[in-house]
Amino acid sequence: MNQISSISEFLLHAGTEYRVFDMGRTIRNIDSQTFLDIENASIAAPYPRQQHAWFGIIFYSRQLSREHYIWFVKLPLDEKGLVMTATRDHFLQIITDALGAQLERNKEAQGRLPENPYTFVPNQQQLADFNSISRTALNLPPSEYYSEALRYFTQPQMHNWQEVALQGIADLAASVRRKDAAQLIIDHLPTVAPQVQQALLSSLENHAIDKHLSQHLVNWAEQDFNNSLTVQWTLRALSQSVAKTVVQHFIQRVLDSEYGSNADIMLLIAARHWPLLSNEDTLRQYINQLAVIDTELCASLYSDLVQLPDIRSQMLAVIRWPDRSPALTQVIGHLFSGQQQ
Repeated sequence: MNQISSISEFLLHAGTEYRVFDMGRTIRNIDSQTFLDIENASIAAPYPRQQHAWFGIIFYSRQLSREHYIWFVKLPLDEKGLVMTATRDHFLQIITDALGAQLERNKEAQGRLPENPYTFVPNQQQLADFNSISRTALNLPPSEYYSEALRYFTQPQMHNWQEVALQGIADLAASVRRKDAAQLIIDHLPTVAPQVQQALLSSLENHAIDKHLSQHLVNWAEQDFNNSLTVQWTLRALSQSVAKTVVQHFIQRVLDSEYGSNADIMLLIAARHWPLLSNEDTLRQYINQLAVIDTELCASLYSDLVQLPDIRSQMLAVIRWPDRSPALTQVIGHLFSGQQQ
């Protein structure tokens, strides 16, 4: 065990097959080599949040058991967004002390880890989505709750929405790449209960929805644009949309509206649509409007956004803008005073 130097290596030596999902900003499948590069600090974590990289790891052995085990792991990052390998090594030590090398043969442990600072418990929505996404990745059927969700969406007026499990809604979202599932959502989204709309659109943030569905969601939101919840839910659903132009136009519409001074919506744009901030015009509008809303919030989101590799250089350039507004100048002063304390 002394030769094992990474989580990836531990899982391989333990005789397991595994899949890794980044859970920092929505849920995304990442390949094993990318995960190894991240945990070895060879590359920056692509989707950091709160100065950590967040992962869901599902592993199993085809030879020894049909059981699937899950770890939810968060690893601290340095100022460059690289995993602090000393903390990764500490987590490895916790694993080996608790489970030993033969993970699958340790039936009593069942892959469970003792309480430690590197594991986390996702909320209910994340758990449901992770279950659906990981089952799809492993070519497993959807959960037992899928059929009830399907029945409800097919005839919402004939069924009680309160009988539809969150897991079933997540399963429906996970099937969105199928044309029939996407069409079902398009046909019935306006008529399902608002609670179901929220759950479905929250789940869709973890999937690369196509242009047709994306445009439909935008049209739906435009019809109810005065409802801030509708706008928030739609922004979440579009998080991984492949229709970049559709999304960009919708977010520009949001920024130009009264929602451009809504802290919750501005936070959501930073959390889910940060790639659009690589455009300098969009970044200037966004950061200046955010600075007016709340100095402390803007400083906090700046510190968060500057860790994202996709836009790190653009965010660093903000500090050097010669034409900063008074509000933005105050934010930057707040940032530097915080670093000195």
